[in-house]
Amino acid sequence: MDSNILITTGDIHEDYEIIDAVFALDSCQQGFFTGADPNKAFDKVKDALRIKAASLGGHAVINCQFEYRVATTSGAFGGSKQVIEIFAYGTAVRLH
Repeated sequence: MDSNILITTGDIHEDYEIIDAVFALDSCQQGFFTGADPNKAFDKVKDALRIKAASLGGHAVINCQFEYRVATTSGAFGGSKQVIEIFAYGTAVRLH
């Protein structure tokens, strides 16, 4: 994964070529002693966008949109666990 790939919710002020739209989904589940961490899920979904852009030869993902939902899953011993899911999409671009 190339951490130099820019992820932005807006446009950039550089010449670029549009490659394709990219989509990613990631989640973070509540641990036994910890709550579900939305920051961890957010970082993971941004990394997934970077990986997809890099695989297409991209240098940035622009105009990204992020959405989330909170869900529950069945946990051990009949309990439930909170899961935070983050969906993201944007436009992979190659800088000139």
